[in-house]
Amino acid sequence: MKLTADERGRLASAELFRPKATFDATVQPDGSIRLVELGEKQVPVVKPRRINGRLRGAEVALNRETVAAAVRAERDAR
Repeated sequence: MKLTADERGRLASAELFRPKATFDATVQPDGSIRLVELGEKQVPVVKPRRINGRLRGAEVALNRETVAAAVRAERDAR
């Protein structure tokens, strides 16, 4: 299939792209473009707690190693 971009640099194909879909585009070393459709993830919802008149999030103690490992894992998953 051959696609041609319009004067604004947009590609259109009803067969490939659903309306309002979001894609991640990466340029490959050989010059080709790789498109990956991004899906929505379920994220945890935390109910706020009121402490001393202020709203706080979940009662979780974080350390740098745990946060850094989670960020690296998410980056590597992309």
